[in-house]
Amino acid sequence: NQVKDDSDMCDLVVTVRDFAYPKTHPYHTGNYPPEPEYEESDIEEDEEEEYTDETAAEDSIIPVGDEQDRTEGYARGLYDFDAENSSELSFKEGEFVWIHCRQFPGWFLGEKDGAQGLVPENYVQLV
Repeated sequence: NQVKDDSDMCDLVVTVRDFAYPKTHPYHTGNYPPEPEYEESDIEEDEEEEYTDETAAEDSIIPVGDEQDRTEGYARGLYDFDAENSSELSFKEGEFVWIHCRQFPGWFLGEKDGAQGLVPENYVQLV
């Protein structure tokens, strides 16, 4: 039996909610099916392909102005959001929240009036 020192344990509990699914669906609370496991034989070695000017041009294409890549700045609330636990941040439609980063898929880490918390990505619009 091992005894763990609780001083290193974090008290933060994060509840994942996916608003694309109804509250009764297991995906709403982050209960997704496990990722498939692959055998080494399932993964084929990539054959070398000839590197041409055409493939070089394809490799150098960088999307410009993609809102998904920009995750720091102000965001305006599209709907009211009432936090369901202490790790989430409540805000009202039309209020502005400072977004620090994308914390998890579908969730930003935001700040409003000195309070920080998780903000559902589909409830705000980056401005």
